[in-house]
Amino acid sequence: MKRVGIATATAAVAALAVALVLGLLGGTPTGAGDNGDGYRLFCGPGLTPATPNHKASWLGGVVLDFGRGTPCPDPQPSSAAVLFGSVANGHGSFSLVELGWLYVLLVFLVTLLAAWAVQARGPLRLLFLLPPLLPLLEPAFARLFVSTFAEPAGLFGAYTLLCGLAVIAATKAEDGFARLSALLLVAVGGVVGGLAKIGFLPLFVLAVLVCAVTAARPGGGRWWSGRIVGPAIAVLLVLEIIAPIRANLAWQDRNYADVNAVNVVYTFVLADLPGSARRLGLPEDAQQSAGHAYYPDGPEALSGSDVLLEDPGTVKHKAWDLLLEHPGVLAGAIGTGLQATLGRSLPYLPDEPWTAASRPPDNSAPVSGDMGGDSTTFQQWLDGMGIPWLPAVLVLLSLAAAVVALLRRRRSTTRYGIVAGVAALAALGIAAMAVVGDGYFEIAKHVWLAAYLLDVATLALGVMVAPILLRRGRELWNRRRRPAAGPPEPAEPEPAVN
Repeated sequence: MKRVGIATATAAVAALAVALVLGLLGGTPTGAGDNGDGYRLFCGPGLTPATPNHKASWLGGVVLDFGRGTPCPDPQPSSAAVLFGSVANGHGSFSLVELGWLYVLLVFLVTLLAAWAVQARGPLRLLFLLPPLLPLLEPAFARLFVSTFAEPAGLFGAYTLLCGLAVIAATKAEDGFARLSALLLVAVGGVVGGLAKIGFLPLFVLAVLVCAVTAARPGGGRWWSGRIVGPAIAVLLVLEIIAPIRANLAWQDRNYADVNAVNVVYTFVLADLPGSARRLGLPEDAQQSAGHAYYPDGPEALSGSDVLLEDPGTVKHKAWDLLLEHPGVLAGAIGTGLQATLGRSLPYLPDEPWTAASRPPDNSAPVSGDMGGDSTTFQQWLDGMGIPWLPAVLVLLSLAAAVVALLRRRRSTTRYGIVAGVAALAALGIAAMAVVGDGYFEIAKHVWLAAYLLDVATLALGVMVAPILLRRGRELWNRRRRPAAGPPEPAEPEPAVN
């Protein structure tokens, strides 16, 4: 009962902190304004923004209130749509505040299970949950819980997965039900996060790998009995997610094949590989539009786009083949994606609720550096970052920590390096999916979840390294306080014998 009480108190504190950051308790709700993507989710349950023009995008504020309309025929298939629909389906008006409270409740439940399981070897190991939790409380991340985007489902899935990883690092296979709880958290986090949007699929892949190699032996049994549960869960996950992934890919191809192809070719490949227009099957003058995205001016403003739009899939696959021939360019682009995680605040998405007095700066969609709409502003935005190489270094350090954790697993704090490694791998995968799938357009938003994962990796490195540094410091302190050994004192002369 003491263990349950501590877990409940921990979960309550975590949920309360999230609610306070979101302004759900007596304050003004903080969210993220729509940039046009929100329609993909709120059209499914037939919601209509309660604004004069019945639109929610680029209004200079977060549209919280919705009325009822006609459901759209092709909403985005996403785990975010399931969570959104669980509170939005029904009759009468709807507020995004209800969605915010749903995520607060889910954070409470996940933290409760993780806090109970992580105490299998003592309450002090609750500290292992701090790296996933503390970045979740950053306003740049938490505010998207009050929005119509798919990103908050990815954030919740990542938090759930990493809580499960923290429990795995803090326990052993003999802690059977604690390990089973950890596997459940990893599996749920991988499914919810990986199915939020196709760009978050690396979360699911890593969840499958973690389950496949994690042992859990509840009760007695031989050593091999603990090796069955994890792989079995991994197989079930793969079988369960095949159909949803196909549906998500098909939806993306139906609705955004031309947009994604234009962005990949013009903002990325033509910009980073000058003179590649002929290899892509485009006219030479397409190079003149390199660095410009599909939005805001549309493809008509881009030279050679008419050729691309005739068969966007073929041109995009040619671009991918060209990138495989130039792995250095691809690696540099992924590094740019990691650098873009420093722009996690997404200032072009307002956080204050929309009112009748709210107005966008120029009554249109902004064109800023973090939008990646043109190469000039995008490069200026990148050049303005203080430590551009920091995210890449964090990834390398986290992967090295994971290797150390796999080789030296005696101490739980050392094993925690796996959390840093998995978080860094997920961030790396999301950055790669972002640049390969949509070029540099709106890159800051596309790698926003990777920014959260890198923050978790940073704190996980601290959990791993801090005990080592403290132990070494204590040894040095004790050594200095110990009196130095001087020369031996001369022996007493023996008395003379008559």
